[in-house]
Amino acid sequence: MKNQKEAVFSAVCSVLDQDSFDSAVELTREERATVIEIVTQGFTSGTVEFSDSAKMKYDSESKIKAYTNGLVSNWLRKDKRLNGGVQHTISNPGSRAGAGDPILKNLKLFKSTLTDAEHIAAVDQEIEKRMQQLKAERVKKVDIDLSLIPAELQDLIGG
Repeated sequence: MKNQKEAVFSAVCSVLDQDSFDSAVELTREERATVIEIVTQGFTSGTVEFSDSAKMKYDSESKIKAYTNGLVSNWLRKDKRLNGGVQHTISNPGSRAGAGDPILKNLKLFKSTLTDAEHIAAVDQEIEKRMQQLKAERVKKVDIDLSLIPAELQDLIGG
């Protein structure tokens, strides 16, 4: 059974009839559709890894195909064998920060309804404050035996 990354790579190799690439792979619309079809068939036949929870979530061929579309895009960007040997960098880091927080989500929705720059700035300030609260909650809580900390570092305690 192949992992998903290998399944995408071998499907691209198969479609382009090559086993390695000197530069970033650019697929035509038809080639991409064929790659997606090959990987989708791998999922449905059980030759490509697909967790039990994923099988439950993507319970039809159309849902698997939609998932595979994103999967192919992901590995075309990230797999160095397909992207011209480039280290992938996230284009918008932190854009999903706090995505699971209902307060933050509603602040962002509220902001999208505003037009006045002053009001937007006030909501931005609240969003930033909430992000800092969430960040502080994530800070790892550890128990430190302060008696074992060297004397020259004691003044850093609590700061």
